[in-house]
Amino acid sequence: MIEKILLDVKPFRKVLILTHNNPDPDTIAAAAGIKMILSHKLKKRCTIAYHGIIGRAENRELIKTCKIDMHPSTKLNFARYDYLIVADTQPNAGNVYIPKNITPNVVIDHHTFRAQTKSTEIYDVRPGTGSTSTIIAEYMKALHLEPDVNVATALYYGMKTDTFGSGRSITQHDMEMMAFIFPHISTQKLQKIENPELPRYYFKTMKKAIEQAEIIDSLVFCDLGEVRNPDLIAETSDFILRMRDVKWSFVIGRIDSQSYFSLRCKSAKQLVGRIAGRIVKGIGTGGGHMKSAGGQINLESMPYEQVVPELKTRLLQRIGITGTEIKKI
Repeated sequence: MIEKILLDVKPFRKVLILTHNNPDPDTIAAAAGIKMILSHKLKKRCTIAYHGIIGRAENRELIKTCKIDMHPSTKLNFARYDYLIVADTQPNAGNVYIPKNITPNVVIDHHTFRAQTKSTEIYDVRPGTGSTSTIIAEYMKALHLEPDVNVATALYYGMKTDTFGSGRSITQHDMEMMAFIFPHISTQKLQKIENPELPRYYFKTMKKAIEQAEIIDSLVFCDLGEVRNPDLIAETSDFILRMRDVKWSFVIGRIDSQSYFSLRCKSAKQLVGRIAGRIVKGIGTGGGHMKSAGGQINLESMPYEQVVPELKTRLLQRIGITGTEIKKI
């Protein structure tokens, strides 16, 4: 597949590599890996762009420590680029900003395949793979290209967070690519990324989550209201899922005219990504993996005060919780 991509991109001058909105380690690392491949093999000038906010402390430290140059897509003119690669998401997934008149040339992803992706010239979508970083590492191995220490550390962290770190499934192929990348990483850089200093608002958010959380049977439901960035919602969901005797966590919040939610489950049998997509059907977009998922709803079509109870009702029905007793932490 990588040879096909290299052959296709060769005639073009300026390449734009686009991550999903509010990028996480996997999409950041995958984009950095693609940029390195195109730079080393074809001397291409590549720009990495994202939409939204890089909020999580670990993600900001990843970019800083691994020296990954990224630009807000709102400050770029897409028309100035003649080749577009989308990493770790797909058109119409609801979590990527692509102007209506622009069609990606290449899509590389590990989430559930979406029908609109068929309109892309080249796509490598592997739902059975643990991370998109795994796919990029495979490309490097096939090309006999050794990643530099920054790209290697980023790819390793991207694979780790999307498999081990999130409790998602990991395949033999993921482990083989982690083993391929590991000799090239800096453990000092990795430690720095995994243990960043946290801002005060992080602890204020966790305090609010503990105060607002509702325990309904095996679910912890938490409405954070206004938040600084979407990453806080996912972090809170991961945090409260660690509670004993809880199987599910659902955290929702809002930023301006957009609402975001994060759904987690301790069991891989529940197909959480599918559940996330179904509870927002008709009002938003959602998706994810076997044990973790998320989504968003545009509040211009439905006010936040209606979104929260609507999603709560749909979620309880979908996961089979019929009890109405609410307990506080």
